[in-house]
Amino acid sequence: MLIHISSGNGVDEVCRALFHFLHWLEGKYTFEVVKLEYARCEDGYKSILLESEDEALLVLEGTHLWRCQSPFRPKHKRKNWYFSLAIVEQQRAIEIDKSKVIYQTMKSPKKGGQHVNTTCSGVRAIYEPLGLEAISYDQRSQHRNKSIALERLIEKIQMMEHKHESNKKNERWREGKLLERGRSVMVFEGESFREAAR
Repeated sequence: MLIHISSGNGVDEVCRALFHFLHWLEGKYTFEVVKLEYARCEDGYKSILLESEDEALLVLEGTHLWRCQSPFRPKHKRKNWYFSLAIVEQQRAIEIDKSKVIYQTMKSPKKGGQHVNTTCSGVRAIYEPLGLEAISYDQRSQHRNKSIALERLIEKIQMMEHKHESNKKNERWREGKLLERGRSVMVFEGESFREAAR
């Protein structure tokens, strides 16, 4: 599973909270850091992406609170700094089942000599599970056009997968900006980032 930890709008104090939180997690759970988005402040992260099979992390999903005097603005009145942890559904790579690809042969619609217009050397590859298709009229050989059409079909599927992943990233970014304040899953206090009662 993927775990996305967000500072929301990236306020320095919350970014520092994420830095402390990552170190707190390291002592208690098993995971790998996939991506760190560094903050402008020293020892701070705007967001953290982790990958883990440790199901104990599931109980941490939600909003967390760090109660602390601002380490950057000592006279600042605010002492409550919120950040979120979300479990993200991991996107699996789309695998194409080549047995489900349907091939249709056709004459080329292009002008290009007697052979092109009289033989069915063009090939359309259709992948019904995703509603995608690709065509090749590039070669005189029907066998070669079949290979090219399949290559183009796989490229379309990869592009679709990439677009889906980009949409997921944007969704995570938007969700990270909207932190739910109030009831916190965990509360931490002070520069020592010690666990506290809610």
